Amino acid sequence: MTAALSRAVLRGATVAALLVVGALSGCVPQPKTAKEIQQVEDSDRADRAAVEHEIQRLYDEATVLVADTWPTVPDKSWQTGCGDYADGTPSETWSIFNQYFGPTKSSPEETAERVAKMWTDYGFPTKVVEDNRIYPPRKVVSYPPYLTGVREDGFGIVFTIGENYADFDGNSRCAPIDPDDPVLPKNW
Repeated sequence: MTAALSRAVLRGATVAALLVVGALSGCVPQPKTAKEIQQVEDSDRADRAAVEHEIQRLYDEATVLVADTWPTVPDKSWQTGCGDYADGTPSETWSIFNQYFGPTKSSPEETAERVAKMWTDYGFPTKVVEDNRIYPPRKVVSYPPYLTGVREDGFGIVFTIGENYADFDGNSRCAPIDPDDPVLPKNW
């Protein structure tokens, strides 16, 4: 009788464990479909003018710390790669890139520290890192952290500075495309 009772208790415990595991596995988030992976969260929907202004401000304030004017005009444009919103609306990111060659107002270390503090004060916590794998070696300020990509909403900024060199590369949060953009095939 003891063996039968032990088996019954063991069988009951096994069934209870299976029920618990089954219930918990129903709570586990299921993998995203290919379409969901390509979607931008609706909560990340941003205003085009606001995201463009934000990246422009970060560019202007970082680059003026290097030199009063940069001799080259920055590459600025809307770029694809953000994905679509759940309703099918495509989105894009405002990008700015520019390089500076020449003497800088302050040392690379001092300039990088000032950029890092400014970005941290704006809510983009960052610190200066050194990259000796590139030539010339540079101080790097990046949000998200250097070499980790961009945030889920597409935002990412990188500032590098070395001896007689600096660059800025920024991508805004994703924003819905401009439906009246003349480069869209439907507007040709």
